[in-house]
Amino acid sequence: MKNLIRTLICDEQVSLTLADTTELVQRAQQLHGLKGEAAAVLGKFLSAAVFMSAALKEESGEISFALQGDGLAGQINVSGNYPLHIRGYMEGADAEGTEAEFLGQSGSFTVIRDDGYSRPFVGSCGYPSEGAVSVEGILEEYYRISEQLPTFFGCVVDLDAEGKVCFAGIAVLQPLPFTDEGTVEALPKGEALCALVREMGKRSVDEVAIDLFSAKKDGIKGKKATYTCNCSRSYLKQVLTSLGEAQMRAIIREDGAVRVHCHYCNTDYAFDDKDADEMFGK
Repeated sequence: MKNLIRTLICDEQVSLTLADTTELVQRAQQLHGLKGEAAAVLGKFLSAAVFMSAALKEESGEISFALQGDGLAGQINVSGNYPLHIRGYMEGADAEGTEAEFLGQSGSFTVIRDDGYSRPFVGSCGYPSEGAVSVEGILEEYYRISEQLPTFFGCVVDLDAEGKVCFAGIAVLQPLPFTDEGTVEALPKGEALCALVREMGKRSVDEVAIDLFSAKKDGIKGKKATYTCNCSRSYLKQVLTSLGEAQMRAIIREDGAVRVHCHYCNTDYAFDDKDADEMFGK
């Protein structure tokens, strides 16, 4: 069942993206054992990756971004692709604090977008110089500086009394270059946009788009976004063959196995002599 839609509103002057990312963010919280606000902060960036991935033009397209700040989160890494397979992690997964404490006061946000053309696009920005630091503020600053597009984000991750994610969603409004100033000024922003996002907890993304954003039903395109990691034993075996047999055997003799940890799905892998035999045709 689709959980993301993209369409045009305001006489086709504004691009609207809506996504109910509840299941995706709940999966991330489960995999990484995130407590409370840690799940909310990572969940907002995962939701942003859903929007960025949905904007990719080619089936081979991929996007990744990293936030490096002086807050509790440390570095946050998130990636996605055209099929809307999203994954991510934060260094400070065990920390507890507010969103502001996780983000810190200064840092950088870097995006790498590969649309399948000859060279990936790389863009970056620092934290906003004005106002309180927030996930939405960082995302909007990036689009203002690197993409030169006014873009408005409403990111919501709600927690229950036990600190578990009970709802997550995102709305992104992106005026097209020819949009008149009056239309841009009238768009919901900040808390007003977040309030509309929360309506997805009560009704479908299609209904929110039609009822609250006046979208036309026949112009809505939907897809399904999931938390999906692309690691596997078979994939990692292919990667490890680059070590060469001699080096792999040496590591196994010294450590008992070649051990690999995937940060994106928090999974540990171990490869022993039996695996080496299979990999190198013994």
